[in-house]
Amino acid sequence: MIDVTMLGARGDGRTDDSAAIQKALDQAMRSGDTVYFPSGVYMIRPGKALRVCGRTTVQGDGPTSVLRASGGGFGWELMRAAGDQMEIRDIVLDGNNRVNRVLVIGGGSHDVTVENVQVTRATHSTDPGSEFFTGIVAGIVIYGNSEAIRISGCEISHVQAVNLTSGSLIARGIYVTTAWGSAERVARDVTISNSHIHHIGPADDGDGIYYEDPALDGGQGSEVGSVISGNQFDHCAKRAIKIYADGITTRDNRITNSYLNNNYYMGTNKGKLAPDMYSAISLYGNHQLVERNSINGSGSFYAAIEVASGQEVHDITIQNNQIGMGERSSISGTTGIRLGNIRDFKILNNTVNNGERGIWTWQNASGGEIRGNILVQKRGGGIDLSTYLRGYVQRNIICANNRIRAAKFTVLTSPTNQNVVVRQ
Repeated sequence: MIDVTMLGARGDGRTDDSAAIQKALDQAMRSGDTVYFPSGVYMIRPGKALRVCGRTTVQGDGPTSVLRASGGGFGWELMRAAGDQMEIRDIVLDGNNRVNRVLVIGGGSHDVTVENVQVTRATHSTDPGSEFFTGIVAGIVIYGNSEAIRISGCEISHVQAVNLTSGSLIARGIYVTTAWGSAERVARDVTISNSHIHHIGPADDGDGIYYEDPALDGGQGSEVGSVISGNQFDHCAKRAIKIYADGITTRDNRITNSYLNNNYYMGTNKGKLAPDMYSAISLYGNHQLVERNSINGSGSFYAAIEVASGQEVHDITIQNNQIGMGERSSISGTTGIRLGNIRDFKILNNTVNNGERGIWTWQNASGGEIRGNILVQKRGGGIDLSTYLRGYVQRNIICANNRIRAAKFTVLTSPTNQNVVVRQ
């Protein structure tokens, strides 16, 4: 074990410990040892990220071991881990609002564990002339060609975009993606579990987790075999989870809508009221399993679970989820489970309370089952199998054994439906 204080780090919250800590990390790269941070606040220059290489473990004493970006200057990231067989445990990584991203797992990394780590305070520079004035801000970024990444028991918080990037304010608690313009494939076998993700914003485009496979743009996406489970989300201003990748299981998460008629856009529509939350879970990839998630809160989601809105997705199962839409919300057009262009899908045994619609197939939908759901819609309707879009059709759908109590309708069909069977 390499104790950073033995190599000159002070941990007094004042001294620049960057050089001493990097020396310890470099030594561990050669020896395969653990770099140990006793309790203390270690100040890091934000303009030069700490580098963690393969076969290295970073170990702290828990919340009392803090790596914090110093107030002088601004940087792209606080720490970059790249290589194989790395562990980061029991430590606080505090960007101190002096970096765009706090922890980056570099492309091509394998067998990486991040456990019981607090990751906090990423944002943009306030200097319009700085290269860090724009860009996507994030707590943790996982780049492509990586595999077997485990994030467990962590807290990711206070990631706020303040300057426009591509016309929006973009923030991610955890961002799985590929390097811009690269030929990387998106990371596979990623598990994000038992973590608390909160205060990610603003409403323009602030998501707790975004799993993004840019190869889907050209129809070249591949199964990633990843899991998002057992996490807690609150104060995620747009979405808790956004998935644009194939082959992900999202289960047993607790998603709380913390807003009620008080979530505002901060970018091009600054001052305009946004939905309390746009969505809890948005799915834009194929082969998805969404089950046993608890979705509720004082506010309402525009669509608690949203599936596709443009290109078609297939092989989607949404089952055994508990969805509550806030009764006092002023959002209009709300839906519990909102299905866009979709085929080969199953909506099974979900409970949905409130909203204007419980379940809605609003674009092309085919080859689906909607069974065993319990819908209590005090002011709205139950299951809507119609669309207002010209040329869109719902076909080959079985809607059966659903228990619906709704103010406006139980099951709404359309003259354009083809082979849609409704049985109560």
